[in-house]
Amino acid sequence: MKIKNNTDKNIAASANEKNYEFEDMDAVYVNSSDRYLQEDYCKILDGSKKKNLKLWAWKNDKVFAEFAVLCAGKNLENVKVSVSDLIGDNDNIPSSNIKLSFVREVKAYTGHAGWYANNPNNAMPKGERKYFPEVIYSDDPVSICPDKFQLVWLEIETPKDILSGEYSATVTVGADNTDKTVTLDLSLEVLDVTMPDCESYSFDVEYWHHPYNVAYYYGVEAFSEEHLKILKDHMLLYKSVGGHAVTASIVEEAWGGQTYGFDRDIHYPSMIKWIKTDNGDWKFDYSHFDKWISLNKELGIADKIICYSMMPWKNVVRYYDESKRKIKKLKVNTVNKTKYGKIWQPFLQSFVKHLDEMGWFDSAYIGFDERHNMGTALDLIETVKNKDGRSLKTSAAFNDFKHNAAVFNRLDYASVGLDQIRNNLQDFKAQVSIRRDNKQETSMYTATEHVPNSFTKSIPAESYWTAMFAGSLNTTGFLRWAYDAWVKNPLEESTHCSFPAGDCFLVYPSHKNEKPKSKFSLRLAKLDEGVRDVNKLYMLREISPQIAKEVQKLFDEVKGGEENYYEFNTMAKTNIWGRKAKWLTEKGKNDLLNDMENIKGRIYLISKAYCDKNDL
Repeated sequence: MKIKNNTDKNIAASANEKNYEFEDMDAVYVNSSDRYLQEDYCKILDGSKKKNLKLWAWKNDKVFAEFAVLCAGKNLENVKVSVSDLIGDNDNIPSSNIKLSFVREVKAYTGHAGWYANNPNNAMPKGERKYFPEVIYSDDPVSICPDKFQLVWLEIETPKDILSGEYSATVTVGADNTDKTVTLDLSLEVLDVTMPDCESYSFDVEYWHHPYNVAYYYGVEAFSEEHLKILKDHMLLYKSVGGHAVTASIVEEAWGGQTYGFDRDIHYPSMIKWIKTDNGDWKFDYSHFDKWISLNKELGIADKIICYSMMPWKNVVRYYDESKRKIKKLKVNTVNKTKYGKIWQPFLQSFVKHLDEMGWFDSAYIGFDERHNMGTALDLIETVKNKDGRSLKTSAAFNDFKHNAAVFNRLDYASVGLDQIRNNLQDFKAQVSIRRDNKQETSMYTATEHVPNSFTKSIPAESYWTAMFAGSLNTTGFLRWAYDAWVKNPLEESTHCSFPAGDCFLVYPSHKNEKPKSKFSLRLAKLDEGVRDVNKLYMLREISPQIAKEVQKLFDEVKGGEENYYEFNTMAKTNIWGRKAKWLTEKGKNDLLNDMENIKGRIYLISKAYCDKNDL
């Protein structure tokens, strides 16, 4: 697999301006929290030229780094990277625990694409596009064009039973058409404390899923054996980053057709098919739902099954009418309580019975996405009991937590958007505490127009900050749309017709002519790092009052409670249907990078002090 090093036509620095102090190629470590476009070549070339790197990790942990392979004025063919074992005084970490992956660039629109309701024809935005390093792809050799560079992502998994101590390894870079090899030194300090397994995280993530788009992209039948095989690897990756909850659709187009649909009339189908029989009764086909949930249960996740939604966007329910032999639709709104109950009560009665039969009732939630007038739906849910006399739990992305406490307090699991949290910061923190006491979960989510964020154009440190800021609020997790709502050719371009590029997916597929395997984005890797660090801090604060005090002091140092704390500029819309885009300025990026480096260093010091039994 050849990864092309794409470049824009208007790169500021030409090859003649590059001051090469090496022949053919070189390699240097770069900051894994920063972003490097091809136009930044001179920034790397004139930088510190770091040839050695020291990392730290807990046991049963992951740690990331990044380096750049720099090409001079000669095309490099079949560039290969390898790494030795990590050697310690009393133990070794095998090289099989170290992954080296070339980073693939993806083209992306640099503004905000718009809003789907104002762009009914799904027209793609017109405007500037750039190539961004985005996909942690594979270790297959690549070719690098003259005067370009190739990023390589390094990931170390520390075994649970490894001895603590210092370890050293060597990274080697070579190519077919040069005798030159380049080496980088790598050292790792493993601390004497163990990360919990991902399924035991106390701070987890919920990234909404679109399994139908996985089938559409690879050209397989939805929930066929071939599809389920692809989904197994796909969801194991999700589990590895702390994912517990899974998304299930109970109506067609729960979100009103916002997702990319691969030229299908229904972009996001229902996993449960609604059927009106000849005699006017309702029945429901759970085939896709059962396969999806069974798969995830077998993988050890789906302890939350979030079912969207009894209040779909546009309030439309589609069903197959057996007497008419065609698909029909009806509108049902909570404003008309009688009609609403007439339609939804038969579903709830059937659904609750089915969940009982499958043994999934305790995992199931009815989910709502930024809906108003939810009281009617919640009332109806409470009237339908299972075999043990209990009603279904409820979950919602719900921003009006301050002025609509009557609904917010009824939700078993609630997620509030970043901007709403900032506007009501102390009230939100108080609500999190109250809800923890009541055994209710509360997470934070980010969405379009929030800044910092996790778009293709965002620097990786923004994703790390996002997890860390959510942790500083004492939330139980982080939510985001979406995990895998891919556009048509995501490996070529991440631009969406309605949202900022990359907004709708954190993982990428493989090429269709390769074995299906989902790939991390740089954004997801940094979210993963942040989630693991929050879990470290949540674990450490339970050890003693003194450590808890230090952890709280660290959380208090996480900045960004005001939107303008990290400087950003607002890009005017470039399409009639568009919206303004918010991007960090260079000052905002540098300030955030420095702050997160300091936070990371503080986590190390707290961890080290605990391991060394020093007095904090």
